[in-house]
Amino acid sequence: MSTNFVTASLLLVTSLSAYADTTYNRLTPVEVEGTAIGQPGLSLETENTQTNRLGMTAMETPASVEVIDQESLSKKGDYSSQSAVTRATGFASGASPGNGSSAVSVRGFSGHSSVAYTYDGARLYVGAGTVSFPADTWTVERVEVLRGPGSVIHGVGAIGATINYVPKKPTLTPVESEIDVTLGSNNLTRVALGSGGALSDSVGYRLDAVQHQTDGYIDRADEERTAVAAAVMYQPGDRFSATLNIDYSDTDAAPYWGTPLVDGAVSDAVRRNNYNVEDGRVAYQDSWPRLHLEWKLSDVARLRNDTYYMQVERHWRNVESYDYNPATGLVERSDYLEIRHEQEQLGNRSDVVFDFNAEGMPNRLSVGVEVNRINFSHINNSPYSGASGVDLLNPIPGLWTDHVSSETSADFDTETRQYAFFVDNIINLNEQWSVVSGIRYDDMDYQRHDLARSNGQTEGDMSSDLDGTSWRLGAVFKPASHVSLYAQYSSAVDGIQSLLSATDPTLKLAQGEQFEIGIKHEPIARRLQYTVALYDISKNNLLSQDPGGVQRQIGEQTSRGIEFDLFWTPAASLSMEFNLALVDPEYQEFVSGGDDYRGNTPRRVPQKTANLWIDWQFAPGWSTGSGVRYVGKRYLDDANSAELPDYAVWDAVLEWALSPDLKFSLRGRNLTDTDDYVLAPYGNQWVLGDGRTAELGMRFQF
Repeated sequence: MSTNFVTASLLLVTSLSAYADTTYNRLTPVEVEGTAIGQPGLSLETENTQTNRLGMTAMETPASVEVIDQESLSKKGDYSSQSAVTRATGFASGASPGNGSSAVSVRGFSGHSSVAYTYDGARLYVGAGTVSFPADTWTVERVEVLRGPGSVIHGVGAIGATINYVPKKPTLTPVESEIDVTLGSNNLTRVALGSGGALSDSVGYRLDAVQHQTDGYIDRADEERTAVAAAVMYQPGDRFSATLNIDYSDTDAAPYWGTPLVDGAVSDAVRRNNYNVEDGRVAYQDSWPRLHLEWKLSDVARLRNDTYYMQVERHWRNVESYDYNPATGLVERSDYLEIRHEQEQLGNRSDVVFDFNAEGMPNRLSVGVEVNRINFSHINNSPYSGASGVDLLNPIPGLWTDHVSSETSADFDTETRQYAFFVDNIINLNEQWSVVSGIRYDDMDYQRHDLARSNGQTEGDMSSDLDGTSWRLGAVFKPASHVSLYAQYSSAVDGIQSLLSATDPTLKLAQGEQFEIGIKHEPIARRLQYTVALYDISKNNLLSQDPGGVQRQIGEQTSRGIEFDLFWTPAASLSMEFNLALVDPEYQEFVSGGDDYRGNTPRRVPQKTANLWIDWQFAPGWSTGSGVRYVGKRYLDDANSAELPDYAVWDAVLEWALSPDLKFSLRGRNLTDTDDYVLAPYGNQWVLGDGRTAELGMRFQF
């Protein structure tokens, strides 16, 4: 499959390039509105489409925003969406196979219920706690991050942050193509191809494809993924454009569910052992076609319309729970699970952007609607049977079918219909002051039909109707062109249970509020930039217990913190990126199991995170980069009686540009081979990050 994939992709890229070379001489220059991507440093003058629909740059936005461009992703070798976003300020991994290896924590909140994901601005709804798209960052132009409540932009479930993956786009410029080949430790083989440009004076294309394969750091943790993104743009003039995009990924992820603890820690002797069965499987298939249309209706009005369809199939078949028994020396395995997800999302988002003067003050207004229909099917082998024991040091995996008696069958189907109306506005009161405001109303009709009858349950239906209003009001003061002071108050809504697989129709949405102030400053143009943000978030209506032991939505969590982001170029050949986040999350009211956890820190949330990266061009054509990501300790339970260790992971890269079009790179990861690199807990085992690895890459542009 790999050979055919590479051969076909090479032929297609070559054919498109050859065709474009014969047609490009008929093109005339076309002006494209917008701010350039890939500016150095913190991209303060770059438009961030995640935080607004109004074309605002980071300096104009009264919120904490961040852009990670493709150049940074490529240099640091951040191939997965998880590795990319955890270099952003305040983010820490919570990845495990059960959540698609995509869960993160930020600003005191963790998991997919509090961090929203979008692809090219379209919301990816979470099915049973899992997001598995996008599979690879090769198809991505940049990753945009909005920290803090973002429900006013993308709806329910965005109180911690919103992450938007922006794919590479077609252009009406001369064709450019590239090939990237990487070989590395654990039999890593990675081949990536990309090409884009004009096919005629009104048609542009973009094609990107990647094949990634590795044996994995852990025994029997092989992983293989294929991702393809294709797009065609038709732009007959400056008043209309249409872009058709099709993204597809096929992932066989590592069937590794963690390493069991011995005396509360992972023994060095078993760090590379895999306690799953021989035929364990974690597989995802995602497809995401969409059509984007833009019309310039008049000199003051522009219509944008996005229609999209997402289809997802996921399959897990594993033994997932491991407990070490010191009396026998065996790891007792349980939870022989087989689960399938079948998810479809059909949606449309439309808005009209108005540019006009209000009493002599420039004003930009976006008014729009969003509609989604999501069908979700959950198939499993509940009640999950099966148990076995394997040796701690030398586990003989066996097969999944050896100890399973329960049959895999349909469990439940759900249908969710989501409707939203939103308004966003920015008005420039004068050259120094601007006011940003927005409001969004969401309504979600949910229907669940239970099919499987285990544990004495009977077939039945459930329905619920959730709705909520999110809004924000912020002000930006620019005493000079290179400095921006801002303040913003925002309100958001979050789900207490999965929006696509809820089980309790009485639960309502949680309410969140945030107040944030900050500064964005570029005291030395292109050479020194920094941002500082201080925030206070509260989230109410958490599921807790009243003094009588009845579960009610009476809980409250707060989170206060400070974030600092810096880019500094002390010399033309030297640059540094640094970010630091300190957060104090706390339960204000939370009772569970008869215990009062008031004043405790929520589980899986680090209170300190930091990232540092330094680039140095030490000779013509030669450069090196090195950096560290640090994540502080995280509590494993609400009682704060157990914790994950803090860790620091060091990476480095050496690059040699033989010519402007040909570059070689030598990259090392986790150079200190730290034992404390733990991504997430999973029951009584820990999901470990990779140990020390190395890779050699080549990129050729033509």
